[in-house]
Amino acid sequence: MNFNWPIIGHDKLKKNLQTGIRNQSMAHAYLFYGPKKVGKTLTAKFFAKSILCENYRKRFYGKAGDDTTPCGQCSACRQVENRIYPDLYFLERESAKKSGVKQQISVSQVRDLLTRINKRSFLNSYKVVIIPEAEYLSVQAANSLLKTLEEPFAKTVIILIAGEKRNILPTILSRSRILKFLPVARTAIYDYLVEKGANRELAKELSFMAHGRPTVAMKLFTDKELLREYRQMNKEILGLLKNDVIEKFKQIEQHTKKGQDKEKIQQKLTYLTGLLRDVLLVKNYKRELLANPYLEEELSVFAEQKSTGELCRLIYGAEQAKEYIKANINSRLVLENLLLNN
Repeated sequence: MNFNWPIIGHDKLKKNLQTGIRNQSMAHAYLFYGPKKVGKTLTAKFFAKSILCENYRKRFYGKAGDDTTPCGQCSACRQVENRIYPDLYFLERESAKKSGVKQQISVSQVRDLLTRINKRSFLNSYKVVIIPEAEYLSVQAANSLLKTLEEPFAKTVIILIAGEKRNILPTILSRSRILKFLPVARTAIYDYLVEKGANRELAKELSFMAHGRPTVAMKLFTDKELLREYRQMNKEILGLLKNDVIEKFKQIEQHTKKGQDKEKIQQKLTYLTGLLRDVLLVKNYKRELLANPYLEEELSVFAEQKSTGELCRLIYGAEQAKEYIKANINSRLVLENLLLNN
C-alpha cells in the first residue's frame, strides 16, 4: 500500500500514522500538537482521507490488494476534500453573534457530536472526528468528550489538534496517542517550493520567512498579494521600533484598535521577533541567513542603534508579551510596556 501525502516534513510522524492504517491498528484518539502552520491540520486531513478512501474500505474487507491510499479520485476522497463526507465531523469554535469573537467549544457542541457519531455509519465506513482547536474545549466539554475516550465507539477515530499539550486535560492525554509536530527544516521547505515552480531566490526567501512553517511558505508562494502585505507589515513593524515616543503611541493605538483580536496582535509580535532575529544576524555578519532580505538596509541602521544585549531583551520581551496577551492582559498596555521602555 502506497501513501502519497503532499505534506512537507514530519516523515516519522507520517510513517507512524501510515503504519497504523496499513495494519488496521489505528488508535481511537490522537493528539497532534505543536506550533501553528507546521502541518498538523493538513496531516489530520490526509490521515482521515486515507481511512475513509473507498480503496481502504475495500482492503479492510479483503476486497482489494495494495491499492494506493488515498486515491484522491473516489467519491469519498472528493467529499472529504470538500468537507461534506457524512462520516467526517469537524468540531470547531463558534463565533458570538454580537461581537463575532470566537468562543470556547461548548459542552452542548460535544453532546451533539456524540449523539451523531453514536449512530450507525452512513456509508459503513469509519467515522472520523477532527477538533482543530482542542485547547479551547471548555472544562465541561472536555469532560463530556472524556467519557467517549474511556468507552470509545467502534470504528471511530478522534483527532485533537492543539498548540500545546499542557492545555489538554491529563485524563484526555492518557487516553490518546500523542504526536508532537516540530517546525520543518528550512531545506525541506526550500526543496518543496522549488519542486512546485518557485525560482531559487524566492524559495530561499520564503523558506527563511516561514520559520519552519510550511503552510506559511505555501500561502506566501501562491498568493502574491499576501506576500506583498506580509512584507509591508514587516516594514511597518520595523518602522515602529525606530519611531519617537509620540509616534509609537499612535502606532500602538492603530495596532490595537477595537475589533482586532488578540491572535492578530500575537502574530504581529511573532513578526517582531523575526525582525529582531534578523537584526542580530546583521550585527553578527550573517546576512545570508536573513528572513527579510528586502529590509537589509533598514535592519542595518537599527543594528547600529542597539547592542546585542538590548536586542536579546527585546526578543524576550516580545515573547513574554505574547503570553500576557494570551492571558487576556490589555494588549495596548502590553505593547506600550514593551516598546516604550526600549
